[in-house]
Amino acid sequence: MEGLELLVVVVFFMVGYWLVDYFWPKKKASSDAPATPANPGQPASDDHAPWHEVLGVAPDASLDQVRKAYEEKSAQFHPDRVASMGPEFRETALRLTRRINDAYGEAVRARS
Repeated sequence: MEGLELLVVVVFFMVGYWLVDYFWPKKKASSDAPATPANPGQPASDDHAPWHEVLGVAPDASLDQVRKAYEEKSAQFHPDRVASMGPEFRETALRLTRRINDAYGEAVRARS
């Protein structure tokens, strides 16, 4: 490849990059809480939700159902699972894992 051909390729690459950046929909900055990895449209500020809503079970669920839901949610949002993703996902996963652990503790106390 000669110098002129290389220059043309680089210029077209830069123009193409600029066009994609210009016309691609931008993510709007929001003052709300970041979205959860599992539900991109839902904010992650469910800190005041009852334990059964966090775990996704009925309020009168048995301890075995609560334990199974806890294990599924814990595995889904475990920080090690999203370790290779961006820092926002890691923070969200850590916050959700803490909330899931708290909800499980509340459920076990309520069932004991």
